[in-house]
Amino acid sequence: MFKNQLLKKIVIAGAVVMGMLAFGGFTQAHASNVAMFDSRKITYHIDATSSRYKNVWKQAFKSWNSKGVLKFKPASKKKADLRVTTRKSLGYLYGVEGSTSSGSNSNQMLVKLDRSTLSSKNVSTKQRVNVATWAIFGGLGCDSKKMSTSAVWTPITSTEVNTIKKTYAHVK
Repeated sequence: MFKNQLLKKIVIAGAVVMGMLAFGGFTQAHASNVAMFDSRKITYHIDATSSRYKNVWKQAFKSWNSKGVLKFKPASKKKADLRVTTRKSLGYLYGVEGSTSSGSNSNQMLVKLDRSTLSSKNVSTKQRVNVATWAIFGGLGCDSKKMSTSAVWTPITSTEVNTIKKTYAHVK
């Protein structure tokens, strides 16, 4: 009897795996990416007050600029397309908020890092910069929710660069 139950469980598990493979197990997921800005030249302002996080954000923008897809330039808080900052506690690693000016395509996005989460994990400055680059990726209109949680701790890869290229292909 035990042998029959084991065989039955194996057959069911195999059927589930085959069903998953047949119905999208190997299909590539396409996130819904929408260009949030009407120019490849995006202005930013660092609202963070600590020198540590100002440096983290500067390095993140420097990293994106080095890829040559978009050009980030510092601006005043009022004129910035993208504002970046930190919060003591968000409850998640980073957050993105956006608003559209009425009557125009102009957006102002706010990207925030969670200092509490980053501090509790004994995270290096390099890792904080990597998380900030991912947060900017989200602020640009790219969906990073489907990425593995370990991906946000790594530098920008060609996958993210290609996603930005495709997302902003129609933008001058």
